[in-house]
Amino acid sequence: MDGYDSETYGETMAEVYDEWYGADGGIALTQIGSPGEVADRVNTLAGPAGTVLELGVGTGRLALPLADRGLAVTGLDASPSMLDRLMAKPGADRLTLVAGDMADPTIAGTGFDVVLVGFNTFFNLTTEATQQACMYGVAETLAPGGRFVLEAFVPAPDAHDGVSVRDVSIDRVMLDVVATDKAAQTITGQRIVMTAAGNRFFPYLLRYATPDQLDTMAAVAGLERVDRTEDWRGTPFSNDSSHHVSTWRRADTT
Repeated sequence: MDGYDSETYGETMAEVYDEWYGADGGIALTQIGSPGEVADRVNTLAGPAGTVLELGVGTGRLALPLADRGLAVTGLDASPSMLDRLMAKPGADRLTLVAGDMADPTIAGTGFDVVLVGFNTFFNLTTEATQQACMYGVAETLAPGGRFVLEAFVPAPDAHDGVSVRDVSIDRVMLDVVATDKAAQTITGQRIVMTAAGNRFFPYLLRYATPDQLDTMAAVAGLERVDRTEDWRGTPFSNDSSHHVSTWRRADTT
């Protein structure tokens, strides 16, 4: 997608993100765990007063509940508009926020007990090279014994192409128009909001990876998987699972 870069998604979506994906949003962000359930599991991994780095922190859907648990949370995001909206929220002063591309997590510091990437955000890195670079950076940012936790969908390339209806109301229609490149493992899409006032376009570009491919990238970066579940509640992962929560640690600390 010409002109699409690391800031595009956040800069385009910031205005509507909480409306669409917040607790009362019209589009379910994920069925595999509420922000509270995510925070509880990360809190268990990080330990009391642990340190957490969230990559792609956005408007703070996960970061604020993590801080509620007493964790020291650093959030990294490439979008100034996303960070501005987060900083305007109550409790955001408890967070350390860093503007930057999550392809290089080390710009946010080192020594974290948990590095977290929620809801498919890792796939916003649109090439295999930038995903691998992120994995290398995560390995550098983790404290000895730290954990890297990633939530993502299990790719089903044949299910994405075409036009789907997201929402129909008396004064609005919301569509997704998607093209999948199986060779490149990319999903190029436009979310289109149609109203009497006109149409708005919200572009997105994802580079998906299978759980096995993520394990391979992690291993190249010196990380080894210690857990994979279907959701944040600990349901066992299976061949029928549509999502996964995967956890790795540095191989040199086992």
